[in-house]
Amino acid sequence: MFRVIRRRLVLRIATHLAKGEMERRVPPPSQSAADFPDLTIKLEERKRRLYKLALIVALPSIVFAWYFYRDTNLFIRYGYPWLIAAALIWVIALFWKRIPLKWIEHFMLFTTSLFFLVKYFYLLFLTDLTTQWQELEATYWVTALLFLLAYIIANHHLTLRFALGYSGVTFVGGLWRLYPGEMERLIEMIRLNTRVVILALLAFILAKIKDDLLESQSAKSYWEWQANIDHLTQLPNRRMLSNLIESWIASRTSFAVLLIDLDNFKCFNDTYGHDVGDVLLSRLAFTLRSNLRASDFAARWGGEEFLVLVGKSTTEQAVQLAERLRTEVENMSFGEDRVSISIGGTLFKQSDDLNSLIKRADTALYSAKQQGRNRVCWG
Repeated sequence: MFRVIRRRLVLRIATHLAKGEMERRVPPPSQSAADFPDLTIKLEERKRRLYKLALIVALPSIVFAWYFYRDTNLFIRYGYPWLIAAALIWVIALFWKRIPLKWIEHFMLFTTSLFFLVKYFYLLFLTDLTTQWQELEATYWVTALLFLLAYIIANHHLTLRFALGYSGVTFVGGLWRLYPGEMERLIEMIRLNTRVVILALLAFILAKIKDDLLESQSAKSYWEWQANIDHLTQLPNRRMLSNLIESWIASRTSFAVLLIDLDNFKCFNDTYGHDVGDVLLSRLAFTLRSNLRASDFAARWGGEEFLVLVGKSTTEQAVQLAERLRTEVENMSFGEDRVSISIGGTLFKQSDDLNSLIKRADTALYSAKQQGRNRVCWG
């Protein structure tokens, strides 16, 4: 009695540890680009390089303009040094990879927007609009470009609020400066402001459509994943691997099939319960997947059976892999009980279809179990 209680306690501890290990090592299905860290890092590196190149080109021209025109233009004298300092901060931040790119992008957007807002009010209140009106119009179109940039690097709902708030500030400033003395220019300013707002709204609609399309594609990919994955083991299921085998047969690719059965699983399941049995299947799936090459595939074939596709291999290579898998499972720690698998393998022949290939592997698996289990047989 004490021995049975002790074995159950050890198995419960093993179950707890195994569940923790699987939660750490088996990720949930990916539904966004952020779940692909390698791709995200590459995109961020590319964007950093583009920003660096743009700043390296733009910074000398800003310094040049400040040096030659600072005595003739009040805004250039006091505004450009501030822009130069901000650009230097951007460059330093871009080279310091520990600073998240999103922070840098938002800081760049904020400082640039503030710069052109100050320039707008300088032109509006401190210059002769008769000679500077075209320059004032140019700030509107630069603002429109800033809004488009904001839609690229920031949340589109937040960007819409930013665009409307920014346009509201410029409209109030223009109304204060031009009403009622310069109605023609006020009307032109309203037209410019309206065009920029319409552009911001159109950009918002396009960004929303893009996000909806991406969400739809993500949902489609997720449900395809749901249909092709065994949720207990996180391995491809029989449906998915059958399609893969048929595609390999059609392309006449050289490959081998390993049909794997967990020995005495029914007795194990009946003795310790389905919860512990599920954890054992998950541990077995993880062990199989951890010992395969990038060109190999493992799937849960059904119940306690698994199937491994060994891509581009000879019989000798497939047998070596099968023996390694058998040994790794035999050495797998799971309480005090001995865990083992039987494997039936076969090499694809040009005359094979899916049924004949699996039948030959199943016959080899039956031979392995008849010979005492925990062994590899080839068919």
